[in-house]
This record gives sequence, structure tokens and C-alpha cells, in this order.
Amino acid sequence: MDDVPLDASPVYRNLSHKSAVFGLTPLDLPFIFVPGNVVLLLGVFLGFSSLWGVLLSLAIAAALVALKWRKPDDYLERMLLVAFTPRRLSHKERDVMLRPLPLDRRGDPR
Repeated sequence: MDDVPLDASPVYRNLSHKSAVFGLTPLDLPFIFVPGNVVLLLGVFLGFSSLWGVLLSLAIAAALVALKWRKPDDYLERMLLVAFTPRRLSHKERDVMLRPLPLDRRGDPR
């Protein structure tokens, strides 16, 4: 049997498919559920309503859906990468190499 390129052969699943619900990917789930669960547990131990944890999770999910609306799937990851990667002519990386001043025999700059 001849080898056929993958894009021309019949494939029964879409290999480039990324699962998302309302634009939220599985990578967004920790950002939604971890703060909500912390508030839920604090509500159990400190005595206030545990409904606040659910409301916080819903609010964070709604904010992420609004933030990621009509943007690429990797928008947040790319934004964080750009924000924290040193670049040229940036305050995060030196712009010029520092060289010691040439000194004469007495130690004074030339």
C-alpha cells in the first residue's frame, strides 16, 4: 500500500481539533476552579456561605470567556509569554554590553 499524505487520506478524526466550551480550553480550568475551591473551603472552615466559591468560579469563567472572545486559542499563553520574555531594547535585558574603561598606569581613565 502506498503512503498517502495525512491531509489527503481519509482520517476519521480531526487531528487539529482543540476541545473548547465557550472558548475555554482545559488549560483554563485551574484558573477557574482553584480560587473557587479555596473560597469554598474557607467558607466551610470560617463559617460563611460556601456559595461564594461557586459564584467566584462563575465570575472568573465569565471574565475569561469575555477576555478570550474572538481571540486565538493560545491568546493568554502568548500574552504571558510576551509579557515575561526579555527582549531587545527592553528594561528586562541589558541594551549594551558593559566594558571596563581603559585605564592608564595610574588607574585613571584615558
